[in-house]
Amino acid sequence: MSGPANASSNNSNAAADQPALRICALLPEVESARACLEWAVAAARGTPAEIRAVHVGFDSHARASAEEVDIQQLRDLREGTPAARLARIRKIFEAFTASRTGGAPILWKNDEGDIGRGVVDEAKSADLIVIGRPMDLDGSDALHSALFDIRRLVLVTPRKLRDETSFDGSLGRHILVGWKPGEPIRHAVLAARPWLLRADRVSVIWVEKTGASYEQAARDFFAQVGIAAEMTSLKPDGRSVGRQLLAEAVRRGADSLLIGAFRHGVVWNAMLGGVTRDILAHAEIPVFLMR
Repeated sequence: MSGPANASSNNSNAAADQPALRICALLPEVESARACLEWAVAAARGTPAEIRAVHVGFDSHARASAEEVDIQQLRDLREGTPAARLARIRKIFEAFTASRTGGAPILWKNDEGDIGRGVVDEAKSADLIVIGRPMDLDGSDALHSALFDIRRLVLVTPRKLRDETSFDGSLGRHILVGWKPGEPIRHAVLAARPWLLRADRVSVIWVEKTGASYEQAARDFFAQVGIAAEMTSLKPDGRSVGRQLLAEAVRRGADSLLIGAFRHGVVWNAMLGGVTRDILAHAEIPVFLMR
């Protein structure tokens, strides 16, 4: 099943009237800082935008439990002190901005201390929060806060670009939407509307479920919000829904994926619903999501 052939022109015309976007690139980790900046710039391309690059990290002078201090001291032995990690991230930022010509301005800010508070303070007014897939405690804490403490669209990026020398800055030319009727995906689509309207192609995909019909709800919703999209159902193939959506994104050449995030649980692992957990663990393309 496929949608209208003129999806690109319909979406592009509607995108022309979108207001300037506020993008917050969170930089809690050295390993993902460069890629995060690249994806933030890619998300801003083609529209008026302002990017804030914000380092959030543990501050040894901030109030913390004895257990937190012990964990951070072990990290210091392996990764260097918080000051050393900050210096490396700032160096990456300065080299990145020095290499740019034109495009959205990028402002720098350092916000050390309580990571959750820092994320809320810096990202609460953003239209999009960009953050790399976490490797350590600071990254995990920052992503947790971005997803659960602020109702904003989050773009979780791969830690590294596949090939920095050939990266063409594309993001959102072809967005694959993982559809399951409900509030999570509806909120995510509405928040991602500026990117969906600019996309050359939007593919809405769902994995069929016995006793459930997803197509009409998808068609009605996308027509209501004015986004032209192709609609396709997939037969279950034995893999998890998350892995099947990722495989379909690769097969179709999508450069990003949009899903509705988990909405329950009180423990970090419990919060990660099965589809979301699989996608965040294995995605090699940026993933838009919103709780």
